[in-house]
Amino acid sequence: MAKFDISGSASRQTGLTQQDRNNAIRMEFEPYSKPPQQPPEQTARIEPMSEYVKPPTAPAQQPSGALPLPLQTVEWEGRKDKQGNLAVYKLPTGDMGGNFEVAGINDRYHPEAFKAISSLPAQERAKAAAEYIQGYTAPLVERLPQPLQPFTQDLAFNRGLGGATKYIQQGLNALGQKVAVDGGMGPKTLQAINQVEPRSLMREASKAQLDDEYRRASENPERKKFIAGLESRIRNRLAIFGGG
Repeated sequence: MAKFDISGSASRQTGLTQQDRNNAIRMEFEPYSKPPQQPPEQTARIEPMSEYVKPPTAPAQQPSGALPLPLQTVEWEGRKDKQGNLAVYKLPTGDMGGNFEVAGINDRYHPEAFKAISSLPAQERAKAAAEYIQGYTAPLVERLPQPLQPFTQDLAFNRGLGGATKYIQQGLNALGQKVAVDGGMGPKTLQAINQVEPRSLMREASKAQLDDEYRRASENPERKKFIAGLESRIRNRLAIFGGG
């Protein structure tokens, strides 16, 4: 298989709390052997909360041409209905994310968020999904230098906080910085990040992600069908957030 060249606050809309996001982060590390949760056949509409608390601040700057963060991630992750609104869809076999999903928010790793957002009117889902993605990725993103934040926000939601951190650590090693690849954003990793050029790190982290996916696909042939989509996602992420 040829490889391509890469030269807490509560939500007013969904009622999701910091605890909901913490639960999602914890579930990210549970073994794949745990049976996925089944979504309810019918879900009642989630009424808005009476009080609105401003969610975590998104990265202060964004590249020209990018959608408002993290709506760019919603755009890449989501599927739309005939009216152009986010749709709830069934995941294909081999996806490992459960049974159903809306904008990458699935019923296995993000069950409460999936239930809440999928229950909203279709025209309200994108804003709620973006808010959840922002809050979910904030524990990692807010620790990083600003140039890396938009890139890492999308990478972290695409592959989890621990997975994104490991790819960044592998990228650092490829650039000559010696850090442990343990998925923990500790002081040594943060210090190493400040020693390298952000664009170079984004490119090396992207290579690490793609290499990992090729390895997974070689072990599980069902994953091969996702390679083309991942390559496209990596190209788009680098073009918008990494300067090409």
